Order: sequence, then C-alpha cells, then structure tokens
Amino acid sequence: MNDQRRAPRMPWWMKLLIVLAMLPVVALPMMLGAARPEALDNKALIWIYPFYVVVAGVLAWNCYGRRTEMTWILLVLMMLTHGAMYVMLTMPTLE
Repeated sequence: MNDQRRAPRMPWWMKLLIVLAMLPVVALPMMLGAARPEALDNKALIWIYPFYVVVAGVLAWNCYGRRTEMTWILLVLMMLTHGAMYVMLTMPTLE
C-alpha cells in the first residue's frame, strides 16, 4: 500500500545544463569592475544575486525527477536574472 515512486535519474545533459546555467555568476567581479558608479547603489541586489543563483541551481537539481517543469522554469528565471544583472550594472542609462 505504500506507493512511493522513485524519481527518475537525472540525465547527464541536465546536470551539465544546470551547472552551465550557474556559471555566469562567476563573472560578477568583472561586471562590478565595469559597472557604472550609479549602478553600484543597488547593493542589496548585488549581494543577493550570487546567493539566488546557488539556491536556484540547487532547487532545479532537486526538482528534476518529480517536477521537471519547475526545473525548466528555474533555469529560465536564472538566465533572465543573469541578463538583468548584466544590463543593470554595465549598460548606460538612456537619459
């Protein structure tokens, strides 16, 4: 009566995809070096960004077997976050 199904094994390509999706956070020091001075006022977002990427990567890894859609959603949100941080820190403002 105990109907506990095991989650399917995660394929190697998904493990690689999750790790590759987390790698752009390594460029944060370079982005901070190229950042506009007024962009550095967003200290809270800059501090939260690396922690968010690690947590989202771990959650995507853990969700894969049972909630595969959630893994894909987390990966897409992580990519959007990388892009938003890059734009926030390095792109000039339109004034």
